[in-house]
Amino acid sequence: MRVSGLVVIGCLMLAISVRAQNVYDVIVAGRTIGSLKVFDEKGTDNTETHRIESDFKVMFYKGSYSTQTNYVQGKLVSATCAHHVNGDLKEKTLTKTGSKSFYEVLFSGEDSEDKPSVVVNKPISSTITSLYYKEPINITEVYSERYGKMCNIRKLSEGKYGVTLPDGKEGVYSYKNGLCREVKTDLAGFKLRIVLNEGKTALR
Repeated sequence: MRVSGLVVIGCLMLAISVRAQNVYDVIVAGRTIGSLKVFDEKGTDNTETHRIESDFKVMFYKGSYSTQTNYVQGKLVSATCAHHVNGDLKEKTLTKTGSKSFYEVLFSGEDSEDKPSVVVNKPISSTITSLYYKEPINITEVYSERYGKMCNIRKLSEGKYGVTLPDGKEGVYSYKNGLCREVKTDLAGFKLRIVLNEGKTALR
């Protein structure tokens, strides 16, 4: 490799710092059916990207779920959430900053025909994805990248929080020493337990 190529790669590594984060086991009825990986990328000028990638398989159902949220100085500037089933795009939600309002939310995929675009008229600093990165201390609501709506969050007990989703279901997030250890939620009709696998780290 030429020296100039090495210099370019070195500059890119300095501009974006990708941290290996945590890996969680996705469990249904006591059986591990997949994994969820958490990534954290920090760039220049107080920019940060949170990304989650999940793959799972149960019976004849093979799915993948991913979210990516981009921040500048602690404020959300864009978010993408996608859910694939057996290789096909089931649903996708794009949140982006708009000129006349804080955010515009667009839906696409098989389940998007009856979902018009919506507007979120408030600043966003915490999302569902961010719950994997830090304990939501003194936070009363978070933004759902999937539904494009704000969700109430309440403290259930020490280190345990409940998030009420727009479909009426509740996700429960448990923490120890500020680290997310377990999530109980529902996706595509399956009740999931997402449990931290302390012996693994996410590589990208």
